[in-house]
Amino acid sequence: MIESQHLHASVPSSALSAMRLLRLLALLASSALLHVPASGQRDNPCRPEDRTYNPEGMPPASFQPYDRLNPVAGATSTKFYVTVVNLTPHRIRLENTHSYQMSIFDFGDVPQGRARQNTVKYRGEWYTGDDAGEAYYRIDRTDKRFVLRIKSYVPSPTPRRVVFDLSGMGLGQREYPFPGGDTAVTLVITGSSSYGFMASIRHGAGNWMRSIYDVIRGRPVRHFIMPGTHDSGMSKITNKISSIGSAQNTQNQGINIYDQLRAGARWFDLRIGTIHPNDSKDPSKHNGFWTLHVNDEMATIAVGNSGESLDEIISEINRFTAENPGELIFLSIRYLVGRYQLPDRGPITWTPAIISEFFAKLRTLNNRCPNLDTSIPFQNQPASYFLDRNNGRGCVIPLLNGQLAKDRSGSPADGIYHLTRLSPNLRDQWSNKMHAVDMAPDQISAWRSVSRGTGAGADHNGFHIAQWLVTPDAVTATAYSLQAFAIQATNPALYFSGVNGMDPEHWPNVLMVDYIGVARKDQWAWDQLSAELYTLAVGLNLYMASENCGVKKRKSPLLTRRLEQKKWAGNWNGIIFANGTVMDHPPPGLHLGRVEVLKNGTVFGNGTVLERTIPNPWL
Repeated sequence: MIESQHLHASVPSSALSAMRLLRLLALLASSALLHVPASGQRDNPCRPEDRTYNPEGMPPASFQPYDRLNPVAGATSTKFYVTVVNLTPHRIRLENTHSYQMSIFDFGDVPQGRARQNTVKYRGEWYTGDDAGEAYYRIDRTDKRFVLRIKSYVPSPTPRRVVFDLSGMGLGQREYPFPGGDTAVTLVITGSSSYGFMASIRHGAGNWMRSIYDVIRGRPVRHFIMPGTHDSGMSKITNKISSIGSAQNTQNQGINIYDQLRAGARWFDLRIGTIHPNDSKDPSKHNGFWTLHVNDEMATIAVGNSGESLDEIISEINRFTAENPGELIFLSIRYLVGRYQLPDRGPITWTPAIISEFFAKLRTLNNRCPNLDTSIPFQNQPASYFLDRNNGRGCVIPLLNGQLAKDRSGSPADGIYHLTRLSPNLRDQWSNKMHAVDMAPDQISAWRSVSRGTGAGADHNGFHIAQWLVTPDAVTATAYSLQAFAIQATNPALYFSGVNGMDPEHWPNVLMVDYIGVARKDQWAWDQLSAELYTLAVGLNLYMASENCGVKKRKSPLLTRRLEQKKWAGNWNGIIFANGTVMDHPPPGLHLGRVEVLKNGTVFGNGTVLERTIPNPWL
């Protein structure tokens, strides 16, 4: 006989007095996590003994093999992965599993601050119509539970899918197809029983920095973590130069700057150049300012293409900041040279007239922060120094690092600065590796060389940009696309490999990626995006950095009892389907992929094999 392992809290009888009920609730709250003062009390210091981070080793993770980028090879894949990232002070504990006609169904606990790559292998290459499995989890010392479901849908162009059912946490459900062969789909959870939980199936507030203002306001900029986008303006190909760059080998993002901001990005790699008519004799005459992605902006022959215009980018940023005040946004602006429309001749140095025009455009950015104190590197200023400016609307900070003379590379009076104002020794790690399996250890090694919050001034020159991306050669990129490299092999590895390369003393400041938010190839509509990097950034600030007493002088906010739990995206317990369709108010009994009946031959997590068909006892 199979018994449910769910715990059932006793319900106080109506005879209980209000006083007794209050005492019971207080007892339950205090025993749920730690005996801590309520928020608002200031005598609540961070103590090493309160640390919950668990360095427990995880099973070895697998990167997508190179050959699985080939769509034909990928279609025959039977092995997939489900990564669970735990950025909470609670262990995520596996309670039960069952699987039917799966060769491998390997799930396990996820300790605090760690990530586990769980493995699924279907029985055959083609027909997997009734293969299925479920993994049941609970958040330790809470009443929160969730289920991971693996199921096949035949016939369908996306037959193999995973469902994250977090309705038991009040966080809804999300269905994902696996994006390719031997790839991973990721669930990130952060928060706590006292603070409230957030999960990566849905984006939270656009102004996520403002939403955790109380946590980060006193931290120097070098002590918080933000998503970044690589070649940020290359969300489309605009062909303003006549070269061989295509969407396959030159486009780096699927969504524009406005949506990248909504997806959590706060660091933007913008490469701006002017496009000049080939027959013009006037070096000041040009066809506008455009983002460029070329092999070398200073080369005699430039190979690549153009993306968004500078005017579009400024408009998108202004739209976002009007809707989401209170953020700190860095624009790392490179190139700053001209190229001919047919880029078969070397670069064109900007004339004073072009430079003046460029600065005039930057001055149309809203929420710039003029006359910041440049005697202190920005990385060493507290976050509140920037977030409180413009009457609490935050800062948009252009940081120039291009081909301009030193005396023309900034204008502090206009809120435009040189990159060195952020950090005189900025660390920008580019691995220049073709495969994620080679890139990942290089990136991890680089950010682990900086120890955070250990001694006075120990990491004052430690602003670190991690370029979590690969660099395939032009032929390979054209054959398989930069998008496939990003969403199948590289971005998923950030969670099962990158997270396990972090701890409370070691993490980068910027996690720069290609194709932020994109879960499936060419699926770029907002409701088709996923929020893994958004949630990871919030969780690393809330949990990982807050576990370090050299960073957070007060007790971690996730260990502090609050009078009211954080509501990250309102009260939502809806469903997002694989095609991006959103059902805000599903029927209570609708759970995608739920296995109602366990068939003869079903295998349980303890190795037991059913000899007869039974109703699912864990529903």
